[in-house]
Amino acid sequence: MQIHVARNAAQLGIFSSEEIVAGLQSGRFHAADLAWRDGMTAWTPLGDWPEFRVAGMPASPSATPGEAPSVSIVPWEQGKSLGSFFATIKMAIANPSALSTGRYAFGDWLAFCYVGVLISLPFQLINVIAFGDKNAQVGEFLRSLNIPELSKAAEQLTQATPTPVWATFFGAIVGLAVAPLLYAFAALLHWVGQRIFRYQVSVERTVAASLLVTATLAVLMAPLQLIGFSFPVQMALSALLLIPACVVYYRALGAATSISPWAQFGIDNLIWFFLCCCCCFLPAILIWGAAVNR
Repeated sequence: MQIHVARNAAQLGIFSSEEIVAGLQSGRFHAADLAWRDGMTAWTPLGDWPEFRVAGMPASPSATPGEAPSVSIVPWEQGKSLGSFFATIKMAIANPSALSTGRYAFGDWLAFCYVGVLISLPFQLINVIAFGDKNAQVGEFLRSLNIPELSKAAEQLTQATPTPVWATFFGAIVGLAVAPLLYAFAALLHWVGQRIFRYQVSVERTVAASLLVTATLAVLMAPLQLIGFSFPVQMALSALLLIPACVVYYRALGAATSISPWAQFGIDNLIWFFLCCCCCFLPAILIWGAAVNR
């Protein structure tokens, strides 16, 4: 099985067990070099791998299981640049387990999220300029369904005054300013869900990891804004990309927090179910009860 090796926040490459044994004997690799392979929850010094404890090489002190190593190989934590930004996104997609080495300071990943939202912004503005207001198109789609209950909504959307372009631009800029903060608040709720299930992950690491994966999806999905606007096409694309997007999101989030992706998925579903009950179902029941008793 292939093994990833890193030293001083830089990846050395992927090697076989035989290559690593030979490298340890020749001095190419050190006992303190971090290593990881599929199935592991965290990077571990080579000196602590039983199969690599060659004669004369003492085991190095390491973190307890599940604890992130002190050396991060996440590109964004090695240096802030567009290159490291896209290298981090590539890591989140292709090698999410490497995210377990991250330190996840909140300020670093808030900045990362702002960069992601900023990159996605031009795609949204191009969509507005090229394809105009969407209300009329949504209204025409609802009218084509020939469902009486939707006819009134379709008529309202079709006849609605188009939103001025300047207002859309202003809304996009405001969204750029507040979106990462809203994502951070949602991540705080997710942390509460983790605590309910007794996962001992710090609030800072949870929020920072959530900002990482949210920004990653924002950048990956941004080019879809360039395909034009057709409500049926948008719905079909959303359904088609939902599962791959969830896989990318929860694999990366799970690796960064050392929690199973399935557990993270379940926690998110619990949180959103609770929010829906509080924000939608409960008010609806109260309104219905008030109407019945009137």
